[in-house]
Amino acid sequence: MGHGLGIDLGTTFTGAAIVGPTGRGVSAGGPHHAAGGPNRTAGGPSTTTMVPLGRDGVVEPSAVYASVDGTLLTGDAAMDAARVEPHRLVRGFKRRLGDPTPLVVGGAPYSPAALLAAQLKSVVARMTATIGTAPESIVLTCPAVWGPYRREHFDEVPRLAGLSGAIMVTEPEAAATHYAAERRLGVGELVAVYDLGGGTFDTTILRAREDGMEIVGTPEGIERLGGMDFDEALFAHVDAQVGGVLADLDPADPEAAAVLAATRAACVRAKEELSIEPDVTVRVPLRSGLREVVVTRLAFNEMIRPSVELTVEALHRTISSAGLTPRDLAAVLLAGGSSRIPLVDQVVSAAFGRPVRTGLHPKFTVALGAAAIAARRVAPTPTFIPSPVPRPKVNRRKVLVPAAAVVAAVLVGGGITVFASNTNESSSSALPEAIIGASTGTPTVSGTINGVGRRPRGVAVSGSKVYVPSSVSNTVSVIDRASQKVIKAIPVSAPPQYVAVNGNKAFVTLLNPSNAVAVIDIARDEVVTTVPAGKGLFVPDVTADGKRLLIPDQDTAQILELESEGTVATPFAKAPTGSRGLVVDRNRVYVVSVELSQVTILDLESHRLLGSVRVGKSSIGLAVSPDGKTLYTANFDENTVSVVDTDSQKVTDTIDVGERPMAIAVAPDGKHVYVANNGSGTVSVLESGSNRVTATVKVGREPWFLAVSPDGGETYVTNTLSDSVTILKTGV
Repeated sequence: MGHGLGIDLGTTFTGAAIVGPTGRGVSAGGPHHAAGGPNRTAGGPSTTTMVPLGRDGVVEPSAVYASVDGTLLTGDAAMDAARVEPHRLVRGFKRRLGDPTPLVVGGAPYSPAALLAAQLKSVVARMTATIGTAPESIVLTCPAVWGPYRREHFDEVPRLAGLSGAIMVTEPEAAATHYAAERRLGVGELVAVYDLGGGTFDTTILRAREDGMEIVGTPEGIERLGGMDFDEALFAHVDAQVGGVLADLDPADPEAAAVLAATRAACVRAKEELSIEPDVTVRVPLRSGLREVVVTRLAFNEMIRPSVELTVEALHRTISSAGLTPRDLAAVLLAGGSSRIPLVDQVVSAAFGRPVRTGLHPKFTVALGAAAIAARRVAPTPTFIPSPVPRPKVNRRKVLVPAAAVVAAVLVGGGITVFASNTNESSSSALPEAIIGASTGTPTVSGTINGVGRRPRGVAVSGSKVYVPSSVSNTVSVIDRASQKVIKAIPVSAPPQYVAVNGNKAFVTLLNPSNAVAVIDIARDEVVTTVPAGKGLFVPDVTADGKRLLIPDQDTAQILELESEGTVATPFAKAPTGSRGLVVDRNRVYVVSVELSQVTILDLESHRLLGSVRVGKSSIGLAVSPDGKTLYTANFDENTVSVVDTDSQKVTDTIDVGERPMAIAVAPDGKHVYVANNGSGTVSVLESGSNRVTATVKVGREPWFLAVSPDGGETYVTNTLSDSVTILKTGV
């Protein structure tokens, strides 16, 4: 049996997935990109895998750069080349497919089909080099709303790329095929596919059949509605806030073009970050100086709400065209990267009253489904039997609350070393080892601390003090545990995010413009050095011996390493795209990915990949039990906690908690787990033995992070919209 390749040539990003026989491996993806369960064809078992096309992630930009000699560069290579000559770059050309007017790029005319063909040819060439042979079957996807004219032009794309035999399926068909493989749709069940991508919106009703998916009714769509339009709305808002100076810039002027490009890129990042952050700062590098515009999630929602409501109206029409009502649907399936915007889930759920589902990640769903369809054409007589993803849900419990955070208590040697908020309270000559008390399943609020600065993020406990970075104030607040008062605000050079403590030092990750780690001397509570690091630093952890700090860098998909006395952060290992936090436990490093919904396991000394575990959707926080046998993840978009056995590397339970869990911590005695629910303003308490929720405690607005004291007596919760810290009495 050969390989089947599915390619989603999106308006803003291109993704590819491959299905091949087990054992003949697709090395490009590696284990941490496995995104689908095993499929079986007549040729035997196979795996469905996302192919990492981008330099720092799974998908690559849909972009083409026309060189002076006529060579066309695509993806990241195109974006890199355009930094010097931005007028030679073109994006969004899929929207122009069928337009008889050519696109002029770098002074030369190109049809949209030729540009799409360049991207397609590059993807297939890289895949052929990776697997050592040409894919036996290729499936391309297109919007369901395209009529015969647009599809005829799309048929030209593989021909121009020099490919024969490629078949076309609609994006909703591909998305539903992947969904059926994950969830096992029953024959005859109906799903509505809501596909909100970068450039277009599609909606289709599909009925599951034994041999695939059947379109029911008339698909609808909105040609120019997607993430690119949301980017433009945000750009217009930013421009208005800086007095309209961006609109007055001349794109033909290289300096002005650079300002526009940087601001647009910042708006794209802001849009993505607002899916999790309550507010973000967009930096505009004007000639007159740097301007900063704060955009809140609420303001962004109001910018895009009219467009989202248009998509709901389109889906209503599609349902009616099939002679159905929303009650006839098993679910509404969200696909396309823009469907990850929280407002979309909220509006669609309220409008139709049906379960709203996504696959592994909306960006990947279409490519994975296309690969599954391609696999059916590989063997002479394929028999496709979709299998659900191996993510067991044992004794699932329903609770009206959210969850998430990152803390772990880990047994090290003969004593207990406590990792709070992914930080390490290692035994040290400077700090006596804490005496661990029993934890309670019904904690109470013992105090609330204000005055910690605006938008507190991470939190870590060190002996008698607590450290809280505040991202808007550019300070790290120091709290005295005995008096429950802020005793100092340490200034830092850029917005601080997360903090890890090691004996006599605290390490604080800083965002742009510093992109660094601030090192604080705990005795003096002063910054002693700032070490340059990556652009997208998230939750770090310190090794048990206290000698090394490991930090996930989401932007570059790698883990950075900083020695405790070092002045340079160096690469430790590649990491999955979307890595938002890690925990070091003995000789293992556990890395959680919000984009891949999985935990990757690395060897601390050899840096070797030990395995990966698929967990709940948008896993954003993780913690490890003191004995190292159990790992917990907070699953932001699924409102659950996954329980993982670290020996077998399998999910053993899934527990419903509150809305949008963001952080999770284990009590030092290992008997209870605490989950910060960002969406519902609560902390869920789980009993580790039974995995049942024993209490739900109200805290502040949008709790962001939490840390358990080394003795287990208190848990500190940062509330990012209340600008406060809640203290829970978690000891008996």
